[in-house]
Amino acid sequence: MNDLFGALANSSRLRVIRILLRGPLNVSEISEVLGLSQSNVSHSLRKLLDAGLVLRKGKGSWAYYSLNRRDPFRSGLLDLVSSGVREIENYDNDMAELRLCYDRRRKVAKEFFDRVASGLDEVSYLMPDPAGYIDAVLERFERGSVILDAGCGSGEIMLRLLRAGLSVIGVDQSQEMLSRAGRKLGSDWGGNSVELRLGSAEHLPVADSSVDGVLAHMLLHHLSEPSEFFQEAFRVCRDGGRCTVVELMPHEDLDLKRMQGDLWPGMDRGDVLEWMVSAGFVDIEEIAAGDGRVFVLSGLLSGRGANG
Repeated sequence: MNDLFGALANSSRLRVIRILLRGPLNVSEISEVLGLSQSNVSHSLRKLLDAGLVLRKGKGSWAYYSLNRRDPFRSGLLDLVSSGVREIENYDNDMAELRLCYDRRRKVAKEFFDRVASGLDEVSYLMPDPAGYIDAVLERFERGSVILDAGCGSGEIMLRLLRAGLSVIGVDQSQEMLSRAGRKLGSDWGGNSVELRLGSAEHLPVADSSVDGVLAHMLLHHLSEPSEFFQEAFRVCRDGGRCTVVELMPHEDLDLKRMQGDLWPGMDRGDVLEWMVSAGFVDIEEIAAGDGRVFVLSGLLSGRGANG
């Protein structure tokens, strides 16, 4: 208990907690946002880890730190800190630097895909084979439905959706990737429509309640703020719509991270489930993926209630 309250009796550590309220960060990012040395930040994080207020995932430069919301008592203390964030020193500057941090993440991801769009198919062998799970994913979408493929890339999954009798809106932040998708898909799909739109998964260029389902296939580990995607998925889905996520488990494959331009070394299944529930999706099921490197979660939007 002394470690717990002692960890909160320090302005630098309170500033760390404040910026982690928005989402996970690594040591380098925390250092840049707060203007503190990495050794100072590492010391603060160690105190917060020892107190059980912070969780660490990954190793080395892949290590990300997040707040521990799984313990009710500690979560309550973090809520108290959250209620007084403006009273902690350097509020305006820290928030401005945090916004820049997330902007840099988005810029890095966009520039990567614009730069390497033509060569990504050549390194697709590094990724898990969709054959192990794609049929189970597709069969949960009703034939004739309109499905939004978020982070559609070069259109490979869109092609599978169209062949399954679905109309598709593909969204990607890279114009180069959309151009490749357009060439791959063509335009003649009978009664099914296909549309490509430039935009980000955190701010989908789609009207409210306008699609029957959203698919995020290998998307989250490229996003600056993965949790925000689910608020957008909830917004664009009609009542009864489905959100399905196919994502990499946490891993330490440096070649995969480098060649695929990943921001995150896979995603934690528990985090994704929590984000889906918080956004308002219900009846969430895990679909067998047939590959230990992948997990698949799928949930329904059943009435908007307070979230709508």
